[in-house]
Amino acid sequence: MTDRDVSPHWFWLALGLVIAQLAARYFLPNDLYSQHVGAAETGLVELLTPVALAPGIVFGGLILLRLHRHLPTLNSRIWIGLVTLGALYMAGEELSWGQWLFYWDTPEQWAAINDQNETNLHNTSAWLDQKPRLLLELWALIGAIRIWVLDARGRQTDPGTTAYWFWPSRPLAWTGLLSAVVMLPERVKDWWGIRLSSPFDIRVTETQELVLGLFISLFLASAWVRIKAARAG
Repeated sequence: MTDRDVSPHWFWLALGLVIAQLAARYFLPNDLYSQHVGAAETGLVELLTPVALAPGIVFGGLILLRLHRHLPTLNSRIWIGLVTLGALYMAGEELSWGQWLFYWDTPEQWAAINDQNETNLHNTSAWLDQKPRLLLELWALIGAIRIWVLDARGRQTDPGTTAYWFWPSRPLAWTGLLSAVVMLPERVKDWWGIRLSSPFDIRVTETQELVLGLFISLFLASAWVRIKAARAG
């Protein structure tokens, strides 16, 4: 199999966006930052997440429509399908399925069960928000650790196995680690009661969602590149 994949240099996009947010938090006046960068739902960080996910939805869709037969197992096809659907769900939820673009009112029945009065699912239950995000973070982080352990042992995963298509590939390792690192300010506060000062007092969950959005897109782009390389022989 031809050893082709996405470029590891895409990591610098994710890191650059995190650094840019920290710089904006440090240098911009509080009201300007809060209104345009860090605002819930309509801030730049929040709106960039569905943009980051869009390429992944496209790549995932192309795989499912054109290249799914070249995946070696049924489980690997199901997994690519689930990740693609997850990307679509995450992008739609970030925009409240268009509410923050077209500004419609939330129906009364839905507002009664949604703790932020929005037309989305993730504000109705932790099972549709925090828990899926934690599983996604663990997948990215464990995938990064797995890559480095395999490299240290001089081992590779067989492309004919489900594991090869389930776990993130080598170029995604640093982005996977970054998705966990950006949550450190929140975890320092939760575990030790220490609230970090500016610029680390950002809304880290939204920052993590942006990094994870890029990670998912890179994962699906990686799958697309590797499948095409395998098909080409």
